[in-house]
Amino acid sequence: MTKDIKEEFLDMLDKHIRIIIKISGAYAYNHEERKDLMQDIIFELWKSYKRFNGSCKVSSWIYRVSLNISMNYKRKKSSTFMFTSLGDFNGDEIPSWIEDSEDYSQLDVLYNSISELDEINKAIVLLYLEGNSHEEIADITGISKTNVGTRISRIKEELKKIALSKY
Repeated sequence: MTKDIKEEFLDMLDKHIRIIIKISGAYAYNHEERKDLMQDIIFELWKSYKRFNGSCKVSSWIYRVSLNISMNYKRKKSSTFMFTSLGDFNGDEIPSWIEDSEDYSQLDVLYNSISELDEINKAIVLLYLEGNSHEEIADITGISKTNVGTRISRIKEELKKIALSKY
C-alpha cells in the first residue's frame, strides 16, 4: 500500500527539517520570527510539493525554496521599521555580540559575520558550510559553478575582514 501525499510530505519534511531550521535561523533573529519564517517555508513547500518533479535532489529543492522565502521575508521585514527590545529575547537567544563580554566563540564570530553579508553571499556560504558541492550550490542559487567558486573565495576574504574589524 502506498503512502498518501500528506504522509510522503511529512516524511520528507522530517528527514530535511534541519535545512529549514538552519536557513530560518540565519535570516530571523528571534524565536518568534524564526517560527514565523519556518511556517512560511513549510507552507510554501507544501503548496509546491505536488509539482516537485525530482529533477534535482529533494534537499536542493528544499534549500532553494527555503532561501527564496527567507530572502523575501528579510526584504519585507527590512522595508518596515521594526524595534525589538531586549525584553523580547529569551536569555539564551541574545546574540553574543549584544553582551558586554569580550569572550566570543569562533562559531559566534562566524555567524555574526555571516549575518552582515548580502543575501546571495549569505545563502552561498550557508550552503558551503553545510557541505554542499559547488555544483549543488550552483543548482540551488542559479549561478554558474565557476561563479560559486569565485564567490566562495571572495566571501571568505570578506568574512575575515568583518571578523577582524569587530572582534
